[in-house]
Amino acid sequence: MLHSLLSSFDMVQHPTHRAGNVLDLVITFSDRAPANVTVDPHSVISDHALVRCSQPVTVDAPPLTERLVRGWRRVNRQRLASLLTTSPLCATPPASTTDVDHLFDTYHTVLLEIANQLAPLHVVRRRPGCPTPWFDAECRAQRRERRRLERRYRRTHRRDDRRRWVEATRRRFSVYRSKKERYWSDRLA
Repeated sequence: MLHSLLSSFDMVQHPTHRAGNVLDLVITFSDRAPANVTVDPHSVISDHALVRCSQPVTVDAPPLTERLVRGWRRVNRQRLASLLTTSPLCATPPASTTDVDHLFDTYHTVLLEIANQLAPLHVVRRRPGCPTPWFDAECRAQRRERRRLERRYRRTHRRDDRRRWVEATRRRFSVYRSKKERYWSDRLA
């Protein structure tokens, strides 16, 4: 591995220090060798030369995922209640029907028909973002709580709701910062 790394910075072949030594390097992985490496003369700003290069960067886009979802928030509750009350689910079953499997099938098919009528399935396409390695369940809980308090404030416009929302935002940033710092400190150590 070290030999493959060495091959990517042996392009710096001129002295990079006033004393004539090669001190400043560009070290990359062998599959991402820098291009257009130039070494500016030393003594312009400091006793080290400026090494400039172009680094190819490839960013793989995460795959697009599709899911079938229902728009439950747009369902009219009065219409749902009327469909349920007129359905076979709210009717008294005949005394001859004691088959549990038949009752469960009726339950499933009636609810599925009502769901398809009120909230039909539709496709949602989503490209997930790059996962942040330090973002854990505690961060998710902080984000969820802050969003809940924000929704409450936007609904009520009360001063104490705004204060709670701002405090939750500050707590969230504090938790995020500590998690990120701890993660990268552990990685570097």
